[in-house]
Amino acid sequence: MFHMGMLAAAGTGNYATAAAASQRNDLILNYERLSLEIAQYAKDIANLMIDNEWLEQPPGTMDKEQLIYQKKQNE
Repeated sequence: MFHMGMLAAAGTGNYATAAAASQRNDLILNYERLSLEIAQYAKDIANLMIDNEWLEQPPGTMDKEQLIYQKKQNE
């Protein structure tokens, strides 16, 4: 599963490089569309690995509403 995720990330990079090097506008749009599809696939792989505890969830932002509520409770 991890290797598929890495291949998806490499594919996104390859399409971005191809879009930057291409001089045809119609191909650039196709490369960007394919890059987006692969990025969504890679996100699904990462979520699947997190759900099965094969990968740790990356740190997220703190819940600011909860922090404000706790601060008011402590006052």
